[in-house]
Parts: sequence; C-alpha cells; structure tokens
Amino acid sequence: MSYTSASLRKALENQIRRLQKKTDDLKNQSQRLSMIRLFIFVGGLALVYMAGSLGPEWLFWITLITFIGGFYKLITIHKKIDKSVERFTVWKNIRRNQLARQSLNWSDIPDSNAIKSYQDHPFAFDLNIIGKHSLLSLINTGHYQGSTDFLAQLLLQQEPDPEEVADRQSVIKELSSNASFRDRLQLLAQLNSKQELSDDWTLEELREHLNNAEKVNYNGVLSLLGGLSILNIVLGVLYLTGYIAPYVIFTFVLYLVIYNFNSDKISGLYNEASQIVKLLKPFKTILEYLETYSYSGNPNLKDFCSPFWKRSNAPSGYINQIVRIAGAASSQQSEIIWVLLNFLVPWDLYYAQKLSGYKQEVAPFLSRWLDRYYKLEALSSLANFSWLNPHYNFALPETNSGNPFEAKNLGHPLIPEDEKVTNNLTIHEKGEILLITGSNMAGKSTFLRTVGINLALYFSGGPVNASSLTTIPFRLFSSINITDSLDEGLSHFYAEVKQLRKLLTFLEDNHPMPVFFLVDEIYRGTNNRERLQGSKAFLQNVAGKNGIGMVSTHDLELAQLEETIPELSNWHFSETIDDGKMSFEYKLKSGPCPSTNALKIMEIEGLPV
Repeated sequence: MSYTSASLRKALENQIRRLQKKTDDLKNQSQRLSMIRLFIFVGGLALVYMAGSLGPEWLFWITLITFIGGFYKLITIHKKIDKSVERFTVWKNIRRNQLARQSLNWSDIPDSNAIKSYQDHPFAFDLNIIGKHSLLSLINTGHYQGSTDFLAQLLLQQEPDPEEVADRQSVIKELSSNASFRDRLQLLAQLNSKQELSDDWTLEELREHLNNAEKVNYNGVLSLLGGLSILNIVLGVLYLTGYIAPYVIFTFVLYLVIYNFNSDKISGLYNEASQIVKLLKPFKTILEYLETYSYSGNPNLKDFCSPFWKRSNAPSGYINQIVRIAGAASSQQSEIIWVLLNFLVPWDLYYAQKLSGYKQEVAPFLSRWLDRYYKLEALSSLANFSWLNPHYNFALPETNSGNPFEAKNLGHPLIPEDEKVTNNLTIHEKGEILLITGSNMAGKSTFLRTVGINLALYFSGGPVNASSLTTIPFRLFSSINITDSLDEGLSHFYAEVKQLRKLLTFLEDNHPMPVFFLVDEIYRGTNNRERLQGSKAFLQNVAGKNGIGMVSTHDLELAQLEETIPELSNWHFSETIDDGKMSFEYKLKSGPCPSTNALKIMEIEGLPV
C-alpha cells in the first residue's frame, strides 16, 4: 500500500489504538484467569479430599489426575495469554516508536551511540550524524550494538564505493516495501535480545570468547576416569548383592582424587555453558525466522540473507547442537543432580571437552551470521526510515554525471516538516566554490548541514530528503561546529586552523575521489582584518582544486573575489523586517547578501546601537 506522510501517520495512530485495546483486553483476560486459577485450585483440592475421604480409591485417583491435568492446562492457557500481552505490548511500542521517528518526537526516540568515538572524523559531529538527537538516533532501529555500529559506519564512510552503494540500496528498497518482514524481525529481536543480568555476556563477547577458545584434549584422563567409573559401578553392584567386600570404597576414593586433581579443567564451565545457552537459545529464534522465510519477490534480500537459509550451514542445526551440549555442561545449576552425575561418571570433564570441540566448529559460522545480521538490521533501519518518509527519494552516485552535484527541493531530515524550507542547488564543475553570505539566523549554517547530511545519507544507500539528487562520489569534509579543546590547550581559532589545514591536505593529495567541503563562518575566531586577509588567501588557494566547496561568511568584502576567482560564485540568504520584526525565507539566492541585521537585532533586544 502506498502512503503519504499524513496518511501513514494516521494509519500508525489507528494501529496504536487497536493494539492498545487488544492489550487491555488480554490483560483483563489474564486477571480473570488468575482468579479462576485460585478458585479451581482451592475447589479442586477440596474435591480431591472429598473423593479420597468419601469415595472408593479409584474415584480419588481419577479426581486427582483430572484436577492436575485441568490445572496444568489452565496454567498453559494463562502463560499463552501473558505471552500475547508481551508481544502486543512490544508491537504497540514499535508503532509508537515509528510515529515518534516520523514526527521527530525526540522524547520517545532512544539515543543510539556508536562504540567508536569518531573524535577525529572529518564530518561526524558537524553534521549531527552521531550524538544526541542525531541522524543515527533517528534512523537506528537495531537491537544489537553491532547493528548500531555498522549503521554508523555506513553514515560516516569517507570514500563511498558506487558499486557497494548500489548493492546496499537494492536490499534497502526491497526492505522498504516489505514492512511485514521488517516489523517481524524487529519484534523478534526486541523479544529475544534482553539481558537478564547486568553481567550477562553480549553476542560480541560470546563471539570473542569462541574465537579465542583453544581446543582441549582430555582423552587420557577421561579414559582413566571412565574405566574407574565402570569399575565403581561393577564393584558397587557386587557389594550390594553380597558377592564381595566393599572394595568399591578404594576405587571410588581413587576416582575422586583423580577427578579433583583435574578440577581446573572444568573451572568456569558452568558460567560459560549457561552464557552460551542464554544468548544462543533466544537468538536462534531470530535466525530460524531468517532461515525459513520464503523471500518471494525479494531476490536481492534473498541473496543477502543466503548465510541464514543455505542448508549447507543453516544456523538451526549448529545452534541446537551447541545449546544441547552447553545445557548438559551446565548441570551445576542443580547441586544434587551435579553431585550424582559427576560421582557416577566424569560428566563435566566429558562435556568440557565436547563443548570445546564444538566451539571450534561453530565459531566461524556464528561470526558470519552475526556480521550479516548486524548489516541486515542496519539496512532495515534505513528501509524503515524510507518507509516513514515516503516523500524522500533514492538515488545512486553517477561517475559520469553532467553536473557533479544537482539537487531539487533539498531539505534537512532533522527539521520537522512543518518548519522545513527546501532549496535547489546545482554545481556545474569540479573545483567550484560557493561563497554564501547572509545575516545572522538567515540559514547559512543549516544549509551547509542540509547538503552534508543528505550526502551522508546518499552514500549510505539510504533515501535523501529531496525530490531528486544526483552527484558523483565525494569524500565529505566539514569545518562547522569547531570548539576549543581544554585537554589539548587549543583555542577555537587554532582548532579551526588545524581543521582547515587537514582540508588542504585532502585537496592536495591527488586522490581519485574529489572532496566536497563545507566551511561555516571561516576564521570567525580572529579579528576582522586578519580574518579577511586569511579568508581571501584560503579561497584563492582552494579554488580549482580537487573538490567542491561551500563556504559561509559574514564578511561581505569577500564577495568581491568573484571578480578575480573564476571558480567562485556568490550566494546568500536574506531576511525582511516589518514593524520591527524580522522574518526569514531560508531560501538560497544568487549574488552577495544586500543587507546585514546585527545592529537591528541589538536594537530589537533593547541594546544601545
């Protein structure tokens, strides 16, 4: 079904209401069943007592069996209802979260943080790709840290490969039109990715543990203990039947001494085995869904998910086997059972070796499944972003494009639709510089970020906030949100100088991929005379280099460089003042800015001018 933004919002609101009603109905059923269970338990016990006291013995047993069977059936039904409550609650929260993402309701959008800091990245923080209320947080619907990290890598890649972008986008497009698959995947992930305890392992910790595990060989000691175990059983039976004296005491003590001497070999076995079961048993539910899904009409998605459904290494068989082994190895959960088992046979030692061998076998497969699953969740996040914004559009980098950059109705995805103003922009030649002037608050910085954040989306393979956008592959670089650094003793000005020095290095490195650079308020941290001189020299130096630049400034004198630098063109944002109030169009216009507003702002706020 095709939606507009408004119709999709209405559909989500209706679904949330229906899911809330269904959840409330199920909760009421659960409460009623709780009362029924109590009455049946008390009444059933009374009935069993009466049957045993007043009736024949056969009636007592029939009544008892009927009571136990009926009560067990009632508990089963109650559990199913409670599970349905949980599923519908999660489903409702998914829909609420989608609605929040569409309307930019940040209070209902969880923050997403990549493990990597990206502190020295050329555009991560300037363009609000990561951090609080960032593009990453808006898009990311993954439930595992690996998925979040991969999505961050896609949005922050510095040298986009057009073929890889095209491959990703083919999968994202199919996912975007397959909402049932995405929603089901998200539902299963949310239901099965919970950590029971704070010190439980993550999937990444399990992967690292399996990859670093060394195969062990306990065959010698197992043969010895196994022989003693058989001897203990035989001697014990002969003693109990009165054929021999209690010689079993000596062999049993020897068995315990040898077992105790090798106890270090099973150290940590219970924790390891229980963590494997905790993680892989629920994760298997997700993998089985991917393994059994038909993928009909989704050839690119089917090919992408081939590590899950190819029978040669399908996840279910491997995980079932290691879960069974790990389950047997975690017998220490019950001390009585553990003592009985290990007193009879070298149970833990046997399963420690068996688990060790199977870890070696499953480790490379698990690593492959995890990597592909993380990528799937990341691409599903981009597809969900596209689905929630049906007016956004897909496009691919074109190495032979007529214009290196051309966009129509370009908007910022982090600005609400009712506040957003879009712009058109065409850049005709590599080496061009757009000098953007304008008054305070007119929209210069926002426009630079709008271009940059859409390029990041474009190269990730995701949809862009534009009616159309074509561009050649670029390395993106920005100098917008420069801050001083107390740790390094850097002033704001010196931090900006270091960033612009990096930009010059990028432009002069003879790389086959040009740079698209965004510089906001160039040299704002120094005095007017030196800022003007430095800005002129910088613009003269970068013009015609291996890239395209957009540079904003308050210095209207720089507009005169258009006469001496052929690659430089002037653009501006302006405002209007009516009855002492300013209003902004936020529309990009050609030519230098004809006015300034700093003194007017001071006057409006009651400051002397």
